[in-house]
Amino acid sequence: MLPYIHLINRDVPVYGLLMAVGGVLGWLLNLHRAQRHAPELPRESVTRFYLIFLAGALIGAKVYALILVWPSLKRNFSLLWTNPQLFLQMYLYGGMVFYGGLIGGALCVAGLLLSRSVRFSQLETVYLPCVPLVHGIGRIGCFCAGCCYGVPTDSILGVVYPAGGAAPSGIPLMPVQLFESAGDFVLCAVLCLPFYRQPGRRLAVYLLGYGCLRFATECFRGDAARGLAGPLSAAQWISIVCITAGGITTLALGFRALQRRHDRAG
Repeated sequence: MLPYIHLINRDVPVYGLLMAVGGVLGWLLNLHRAQRHAPELPRESVTRFYLIFLAGALIGAKVYALILVWPSLKRNFSLLWTNPQLFLQMYLYGGMVFYGGLIGGALCVAGLLLSRSVRFSQLETVYLPCVPLVHGIGRIGCFCAGCCYGVPTDSILGVVYPAGGAAPSGIPLMPVQLFESAGDFVLCAVLCLPFYRQPGRRLAVYLLGYGCLRFATECFRGDAARGLAGPLSAAQWISIVCITAGGITTLALGFRALQRRHDRAG
């Protein structure tokens, strides 16, 4: 709908601009939550950890995207020497997959926990709410760019993209990107609520909430780039893993809470 915006005599991709805005807002949210919930964390450490997560997420999102298009990438690899500009445009500019970013960020979290630079409870409380915030803003960028578009629809919700973009033109499409964006913002607000006392509770809520949200929105996706594996998309299979992990974590935390009550009563 709005792939580029004219700023300072240049056409700036709205997707990239919104990703940058999301990154800054996520950083500000981290600083606010660290000051309120983890004052023992130095401001410099909060920023450094966030940059580590961001770098891991961007690398993971790009690697996952390249895996999805590996047959095409392998077939056109010679373009890297014969026409590098075209190769970069086809495979390296844009093209991020959120679940790849989530995996990349999780690997960075694991590295920080193993190095004992920070506690899990601090990471969960300070950083986890920023994940759906940044993602939700990024999904608005997807809507503007026309990527991750929805299935054709006859409802009043349908949007028609102009010719020359990533989405098919002249056909009303479901604005599935905005549905997921709205769900992400709600999830961010839920994760910011103050009543999560057990470490792991926020993580369980996120895995359950986003897993269900993504599984549902995938049913309305119309693009083939997300990858299909049998009757479900690759993202839906990962969503099932997230929902399962979130459910197991919730049950484990509930069992631990009951056991502690029993021990206190005894």
